[in-house]
Amino acid sequence: MRRFFSVFLALVVTVSLSGCIGTMITSPTAATRPHVTTRIHLLYAPNQIDAHICKNGLSETFTHIPVWGMVLAWFTFGLVTPVTTSYACIPDAG
Repeated sequence: MRRFFSVFLALVVTVSLSGCIGTMITSPTAATRPHVTTRIHLLYAPNQIDAHICKNGLSETFTHIPVWGMVLAWFTFGLVTPVTTSYACIPDAG
């Protein structure tokens, strides 16, 4: 029984600590004030963020899992993971 518990604990720790923390993409253009949103990802399903207000395109995006989100993901074995995404638009010329 003790061996089973050790293997189970090792598996839980391995699964719960895997994954990426954040990604940032920037372009060489100026940026406006960023728009920030936090969404829940269920079962690793991607969420689509509508950036239709960026008429000239995106200047930068930043995606990360907040610390409280890592704790929630750990308790749910990665099934529920909050991800915070911010994006900034290219400003109008002129």
